[in-house]
Amino acid sequence: MKIAVLSSHLPSPDRAKTGGVAYVAHRQANALAQRGHNVTVFTADERPPDACYQVRRVLFARPANPFRAWLWIWQLAFRYSRQDFSGFDIIHAHGNNALIRMGGRPLVRTLHGASLAEAIHAPTWKRRMWYLSLTPVERWEASRASKVVAVSARTGQFVQGIDHVIPNSVDTEVFCPGPNLNHQHRHNHPAILFVGTLSGRKRGQMLFDLFQNQIRPALPRAELWIVAERDLQAPGVVCFVNPDERALANLYRRAWVFCLPSTYEGFGIPYIEAMACGTPVVATPNAGARELLEEGKWGILAQPFELGSTLLSLLNDPHRRRSLAQRGVQRAKAFAQDRVVDAYEELFATMVNSKSQHNEGRGA
Repeated sequence: MKIAVLSSHLPSPDRAKTGGVAYVAHRQANALAQRGHNVTVFTADERPPDACYQVRRVLFARPANPFRAWLWIWQLAFRYSRQDFSGFDIIHAHGNNALIRMGGRPLVRTLHGASLAEAIHAPTWKRRMWYLSLTPVERWEASRASKVVAVSARTGQFVQGIDHVIPNSVDTEVFCPGPNLNHQHRHNHPAILFVGTLSGRKRGQMLFDLFQNQIRPALPRAELWIVAERDLQAPGVVCFVNPDERALANLYRRAWVFCLPSTYEGFGIPYIEAMACGTPVVATPNAGARELLEEGKWGILAQPFELGSTLLSLLNDPHRRRSLAQRGVQRAKAFAQDRVVDAYEELFATMVNSKSQHNEGRGA
């Protein structure tokens, strides 16, 4: 099949923090290309060095200024509308498909979350207004799609008309445990890993403050490892700037615990990456974490007020950490990349074949 993919971003070593959707689009496009499909990604970023697919850069990178970023979204949608998709069998949009001309080609729109949910959990009124302004656009994009895919079932609480739930995947060849569930790789001292942004719904700053005020005084040799958009300087805090996937997987394997206390996640890719690497997960009960962890079956869900005591308890309990690590590795198998790509490949093939049969019927 000839597949056109719309993704505003792709992984970039020059960006301080790359969002999860960029990695999802990149991994899926690579996997489909490696299976023999002709894949072209239409994006605002340059082609990643390890891309097996073609890239058409249609716009400059997104500006940092919020108002200009809002205008940029519409500029990108307009640029997509000017593209010629006549040579493709199907279009897969991770966003910005509001204005495109499909020319009768089937289009799959993947929702990686819901802007309405983002608005509800936004920490400031400016962010809330930003996401509320995108909510009707998101619904418009979904209404224009031939099929709508959500990465989690809970997304259906905020967006109507979802046809399929296909979760995000994890590359279990990269994100995998070391020997004896990382016994040989774990850091010498208690280490908590955070991957996300310090501000906003990821609440990295909250975890930083909790570490300084509660974890570090109780465990003076404990460390907090932060993979975020900027550095923080404090005793026991180590920051890592935009590590590649293999370096990130090594951080997961070495950490004693992974913690992402988000207020909202449409899916929560870092949770699955941590579990696949054999690292226990502690999360606050947001939508993505509750679904992935099945209400605490595969990891720990803790309210913000009990997060510090929960982390301390787990750091001091090696048997529980090992049990959670074993369960996490088992859970991650359900999100293995091959299984997820199989689901998309089957969906694409069914839609393309259905269109071909419809055209043959009309020709007859």
